[in-house]
Amino acid sequence: MRKFTGGDGSDTTAAATTYLASAKQLQLADLYLIGELEDPMAEFLTNWESPLCWPVWGTFKPAVVSRGKVTSQIGLQVDTLDFMWSPPLAAFGTTLATANQYQKAQSGFYDNRKFRLWRAVMPTPGDANTYGACELFGGRVADAKVERGQLKFTINSFLDVINQKVPPNVIELNNTLANFAGNTPVVADGETQIPQFTVVSPSSNLNILADCSGPTPGKIYGDNKFRYGYMVFNAGSSLAGYWSPIASNGNFNAGGGVHHSQFIVYAPFPWDPSPGDTFYASIQPPINLQDAAAGFPYFGFPYVPSPESAL
Repeated sequence: MRKFTGGDGSDTTAAATTYLASAKQLQLADLYLIGELEDPMAEFLTNWESPLCWPVWGTFKPAVVSRGKVTSQIGLQVDTLDFMWSPPLAAFGTTLATANQYQKAQSGFYDNRKFRLWRAVMPTPGDANTYGACELFGGRVADAKVERGQLKFTINSFLDVINQKVPPNVIELNNTLANFAGNTPVVADGETQIPQFTVVSPSSNLNILADCSGPTPGKIYGDNKFRYGYMVFNAGSSLAGYWSPIASNGNFNAGGGVHHSQFIVYAPFPWDPSPGDTFYASIQPPINLQDAAAGFPYFGFPYVPSPESAL
């Protein structure tokens, strides 16, 4: 028996079990959450005909949704779940706040977002508070496709973290950072913090002009210091959460003694960034021993050839 949690956060498993065993007609509903509880862009959905309030997580709004079967088994099998959603077709926007769900799916907004599914048991229609709900499935969005009149998500369970092609305890045992390195500051300039930038006009979805706000405000980094690295837009930006690899960077002379940092990206963003949007930029993490000898931190495998050395 799965654990049920009531609207007040209490364990209602025993009461729910008794009800399920005695009720002749069950009122059941699925509750879906795409994203995090604190994320203002999270989607709270239900297949019930009216909004359902489960105070533990929030209020779930009616939606045209369906899903595949949920299986339960003992072991480390990484399960997947198909989830279909047909949101209403709204106008296409030019910012994250105005974009519709189809735009977001096409641009990768939902990729790798957390997905949770609960089953609510209601003693009376619309009451998801008394017995609450139990968790049926949890995972991350592995794929999002736009099909005719619907979005189709493929969800990998949270167990997908055990899928490691190269076990870190087998190769390079003492390097706990191997293959887990995140963003990298401009270590060649002696910096230890990730550079932050503010977008200025005119910028496009491929050519972005910005001013550095830290760690050295107004700094113009050397040509191609960020090549093969990436940029990520911060929360509150019109492109919040979107990222792209960097093809080149340099100095942009706007005239009148005004200079900006210029970034050319490989993958175009779904729309132009707005002036005032902020992002951080990472250089490419060093991947060979020559970089380590030059003073860069080395996070790779010393006894496994790097991709560029392959024939």
